Amino acid sequence: MRLLLPLLALLCGCVSAQTIDAERSRFLSAPNGRTGTYAPYRLVLTDLQGADSFTVHSDAPGVSLRREVASAGKQELEVVLPIMVGDDVTVRVSDEAGLERASISPRMPLRRIEPDYARPYAAVFSNNPVYARVLVPNSPRTAVCDYFELGEFFNDWRLFDGYDALVIINPDEARLPPGSQRAIAEYCSLGGNALIIGSFRLGEKDVDVPAPADPQVLLIRGVAVQRFGYGPGAIYRVGFDDLQHSQLAADVVVDALRDQFWFGAADAPGGKPQSRIPPQQTPYPPPLPPADAAPTPLFWGLGGGVLLLCLLAPLVGARVTKRTWPAQLVVLAGCLTVGGVAVTQDRPLPTIELTSVLRGGEGAAASQRTFMLAEDSWNADIEINLNDADRRLARRLAGRPGWNAWAIDLPLVALPDTRGDSSELTGAMVGDEIFRDFATRAHRGGTQFSTSDAYLLEWWLEQNAFRGRNASLTPLEWPSAANGFDDARVIQRSAIRVTDKRLPG
Repeated sequence: MRLLLPLLALLCGCVSAQTIDAERSRFLSAPNGRTGTYAPYRLVLTDLQGADSFTVHSDAPGVSLRREVASAGKQELEVVLPIMVGDDVTVRVSDEAGLERASISPRMPLRRIEPDYARPYAAVFSNNPVYARVLVPNSPRTAVCDYFELGEFFNDWRLFDGYDALVIINPDEARLPPGSQRAIAEYCSLGGNALIIGSFRLGEKDVDVPAPADPQVLLIRGVAVQRFGYGPGAIYRVGFDDLQHSQLAADVVVDALRDQFWFGAADAPGGKPQSRIPPQQTPYPPPLPPADAAPTPLFWGLGGGVLLLCLLAPLVGARVTKRTWPAQLVVLAGCLTVGGVAVTQDRPLPTIELTSVLRGGEGAAASQRTFMLAEDSWNADIEINLNDADRRLARRLAGRPGWNAWAIDLPLVALPDTRGDSSELTGAMVGDEIFRDFATRAHRGGTQFSTSDAYLLEWWLEQNAFRGRNASLTPLEWPSAANGFDDARVIQRSAIRVTDKRLPG
């Protein structure tokens, strides 16, 4: 019997190790993937042994995503969740008690797609795979495409994280899966581009998302295309019959994708395209001095106790005995006791500094990217529950010595109050000044931006002013910086709003 119990435990361990089918689990975008972004990954769970629910974890350096999954007594289950394309990534499965059942390191996509103005990276959804490949071909002249069925459309924008554009071919007005329209709205509010070929309306029943801007009709190679601005992104719609009768249908689709990707210009802007890949250069101002620990009444009480003990113990010991070691022993024991109580005092909280860029555009839709800098003493990973209504996404950045850094994206945010007037960026000029002169004046406190905002402002201008960007720049109030960080001292260093504007064609 004693030998049987260890044998059963060993066999149970072997069974639990088979919970993830590593051969069938894969990236749905394979062989394509964009390094530094999240891609859709299909995880196949087997041998569930009648459990009611599981928690699936997607772990990347500094970030942990989790999703609670109900198995309903099934023996096999498929879960689609976002997985970082990069190194040191792990997928784990834990049971209802929090015990880890299995883990794997996913096989990464072999073909890594870099941002390129000439070839946008698109996810194409259609019930006719042959027509989809003809209309939106995967070629060096057009785009890099991943093809899916309409019924596979994702209901979470984080599964679209690495794509520049979505193409939905829906001539028969087929209903997309529940949650698809919110995912499209969130994706476009982050600057994404959705092209609808056929019929589509944004605004499902009980789906509360901002309405798009009024349509603008574009004539692309003789075909009428409606463009609905949606914050920094846009939704394009073209009639299926109109496109089918055109002899240049594939060119119309690619031009419509590039129209948003190129900010409406006839030629590609300079530099690298915008993407959700974490930037190499980050906009952190010099860190503030560390917070001093304020002395509490307990501190003064403990300090007074040590002084009193050191004074009285030798006097009392001299009256009781002529030996000195008992008094020394009492002083030592008393100091150790006081030191043990002192450890329980509250220490200064680690500092987290936030720098936020809110992106807007046409209509009320907007999104936010927050750059978070945390002291090494705050050594927690950012944990995100994919089941929450707050659909943020985080990724680790390179920090400075003694600090860790993240970029956190949040779609469909409310617009906070402004702290000053806007300044217009046009042709690398802010008003009548070269953008670098304007940034220098901001550092000296000569603009509506604070001197702390100047670091963020200068960083954004250096990243975008020479790329043919037109935008409006505004300083913002940001009253809710401390949300979600009860174990740290949170400081909002700066916040600006960038309102994207289209270039003349």
